Amino acid sequence: MFLQVRGMAKLVVEVPELLGEEMEMIEREVKELISLKEKRKLLSLFIDEVMKGANQLSEEELVELGREVKRGRFEKLKQLGLV
Repeated sequence: MFLQVRGMAKLVVEVPELLGEEMEMIEREVKELISLKEKRKLLSLFIDEVMKGANQLSEEELVELGREVKRGRFEKLKQLGLV
């Protein structure tokens, strides 16, 4: 299987012939894995950037900010039908 995602580095995966019939499913799963890893990394970078100024916030402000983030995430999950 030869896979290229959004013009990024190429990944070559050797799949045993025994799994040859499952190539399409394996390719989808690999693409999904890479997408999830990318999203997690972007989220981590975003949080790092946001938290650079956190030392200027009081503990109470940080707690409230955390609650707002949780509420927003809950609403998003609810919209997606996951909650």
